Amino acid sequence: MPIDFNNTGSRSEKRAKRRKTNIILNTLIAIVIILILIVGKSIFFSNPKSDPQQTSGQEISKNEEKSSDKEEQSTNENTNNQSDDETQSNSDEEDISSGTIEQEGNEPNVEKVITNPDWKPVGTEQTNGHQSSYDMGSVDWKEKEKAAAYAINISADNMTTWWLRRGDDAENQSILTVSEKGSPDTYEVYVEWVDGQGWKPSVVKKLIENDRR
Repeated sequence: MPIDFNNTGSRSEKRAKRRKTNIILNTLIAIVIILILIVGKSIFFSNPKSDPQQTSGQEISKNEEKSSDKEEQSTNENTNNQSDDETQSNSDEEDISSGTIEQEGNEPNVEKVITNPDWKPVGTEQTNGHQSSYDMGSVDWKEKEKAAAYAINISADNMTTWWLRRGDDAENQSILTVSEKGSPDTYEVYVEWVDGQGWKPSVVKKLIENDRR
């Protein structure tokens, strides 16, 4: 029986082609597996844990921010308290002067006449009846000075009394010529007695010059 060399060559070529195809397929499969591993590794390591130093820095920043907020709040509270104190002080001063009425003087040596319906009695220590006194240093004398100082809005300790005389009602009215220590301004202050409450200023006359010096 004769040998068919053509058929034998055809089978060899088919085996060679099949071998090449298998090699190519295996190579492609290996490449795909490698790509899968690379992508998986990239995804797995894409979210590293937070840096401890960075976390610590964030905590310090938050603490500093809280501390700053507390200091600012404390400063605001102190400022508000100080503002309230100043407002109260100004209010106390305005209580005395807010109702002040000034008129031009029409008497010799009188620059202007000052009245204030809000003036109140200054209180008294005289509990056993009142008797007007013109003795320097007596309780009644000092209470008259207190009323005069109150009328011109100064302290009695910082006031000089140049003259003290009786008013139209000698028992219940007196007139003081006074000025603040170190000041050239001189005032004539009229005070009247209120039973149980003490002396109360009624009229203040600012003098052009001190005629009692």
